[in-house]
This record gives sequence, structure tokens and C-alpha cells, in this order.
Amino acid sequence: MALTQNSTKFWHPDQKMIDWLTEKKIPADAKVLEIGPGTVPFKRANAYVDFVDIPDLENFTKADGTGKLPYGDKEFDFIYCRHVLEDSWNPFTLCEEMSRVGKAGYIETPSPIAELCRGIDGSSPPFRGYHHHRWIVWTANKELRFVTKYPLIEYLRFKEDEIDEWLKQQRYWNTHYLWEDRVNYVHRQSPMDFNIPTDFALMLADAMQASKTYTDDLYFPINA
Repeated sequence: MALTQNSTKFWHPDQKMIDWLTEKKIPADAKVLEIGPGTVPFKRANAYVDFVDIPDLENFTKADGTGKLPYGDKEFDFIYCRHVLEDSWNPFTLCEEMSRVGKAGYIETPSPIAELCRGIDGSSPPFRGYHHHRWIVWTANKELRFVTKYPLIEYLRFKEDEIDEWLKQQRYWNTHYLWEDRVNYVHRQSPMDFNIPTDFALMLADAMQASKTYTDDLYFPINA
């Protein structure tokens, strides 16, 4: 199974998540930085940084995220970073910088569930996930985990019908990660952490389930 042009696709920010962050997680007087606003900026932010010029945003700074961000240590109370890390050639520098300049924050990337479903991207192509992404990212054991999106994913087998059913709900399109003080991330690498031919498929299946479980737990307070 795969998504088609007739399938509902949840590419845009989840308004339920935005409202919950704004009303429950970010104090009214908090200083908020958004990293990577693109065309849909987080309206609660007081400052923005992106690798391209966005002239209509106030308090905008251009920076590509591969070096130090132009802010002081713990300058921001909260950092919002949505759909940035999966594109970066080195997301770990940015994770370190978020930890340096922020006291807490929220990171969102496409989920492993979305990255392993066919027909996700624009025009519903037959390959898995988004064609331009470098990383598969998920949350497990209070850490943000990264693994290279190896081309082998095109040849692996998963429970395709189950993936399709999960993606009918907007919440499972994304990996969600809330952090305080610092971003705890892990880069899973072959051959140190796993063997690609024998372990990659199993790890990704576990990643999908971990992503779903974390999301379900997160959405309980959101729906309360």
C-alpha cells in the first residue's frame, strides 16, 4: 500500500500542538526563538533564524545552523524548531547550539512512520518518505535518535497497511521532542551501533513503534 494523490497529507503544522505549546508550555513572558520559520512562522516567537532571507519577519537573523548561533548562552526561555534537522548535513551542531542558547524547547521532524511510507512526498512518488531528507529521526528513552536515511530503505519490507492506517491520523506524521536544559540526542551509526544488512530493518520497525508510543503519551495531556 502507499499514499496517493487522493490521500490526505498532513504536511503543515499541527494547530493542536501549536495551541498546546503556546497555552501550556510557554509562559506568557517567555522569550522565544524559532529556528527555521520558512513560510509558516511560529507566531509566539520573538526572534527568528533561518538560512535564507525572510524579509517580512521582525527580529530575523540569517544563519545556516552549521556554526554558532548569534545569541548568548541561555538567552531564550524556549526554542521552537520544526522540520529543520532532517534536512541538515550535520544536525548535531544545531542541537548543541539549541542547548547553549535555550533553556527549553520543542523539536519536530517527520516521523519514521512517514519516512517509511510510500507516496508521502509531493505528487505521491513510489519511493519512501521525502526525497530530500538525510535523516530518520525518532524519540525513545527521552532522547532524540538519528540514523542516516540509507537507500536500502527502498528494498526493506514493513507492515505497509499498518503504516497507512497510522498516517490517517495527523499526530503520527511527526516526531515530537520536548526538552529542558539540553537536547539529548544520539547518532546511531553503522557498524558501531548496528549492522546495516542485518539490523537496519529491525531498528526502523522499533523506531516506528517508539515514535507512535511517545506521540500517544504526549497527546494525552494535549487532549486533556
